[in-house]
Amino acid sequence: MVNKRMKARAVLSLARMAARANNLKVEELKGRGKGSHHVYVIRGANGGEVGRFSLTDHSKEVSWTVLRSIDDGLVHLFGEKWLEKR
Repeated sequence: MVNKRMKARAVLSLARMAARANNLKVEELKGRGKGSHHVYVIRGANGGEVGRFSLTDHSKEVSWTVLRSIDDGLVHLFGEKWLEKR
């Protein structure tokens, strides 16, 4: 479980690094977010969706509840503690 705060850009960067390490790809779904919210899809080798998460485009830190939700939602793809800096 994540017990620190990060900015949305750092979370997205870590998700992309973890996806590359597992031969997956992170893509933004255009037109699906509202306002400054963006929805990201993780695609497998065959192009099918295997996971998704949402982030804001704010410069503030992401709340711990959102970080925990993203971490728990993608742990089946990236493994435990994937959100820790490498």
